[in-house]
Amino acid sequence: MKKQKISEIFNMGTVIGLSTAVSIVVGALLQNVVLCLFIGAGIGVVIGAITKNRGEKAQ
Repeated sequence: MKKQKISEIFNMGTVIGLSTAVSIVVGALLQNVVLCLFIGAGIGVVIGAITKNRGEKAQ
């Protein structure tokens, strides 16, 4: 198992957290918090995976 840097893990976690937070606000405005929470977390995972992939290809 390859050892990962803390910055890589923190980076992906930050993206997931920020997109989830934004989706909670949007969900509160649209009065559908749970659905927007799942959508925001999913988008955060996808964006985090893409940025992590780009970082590995650059090295």
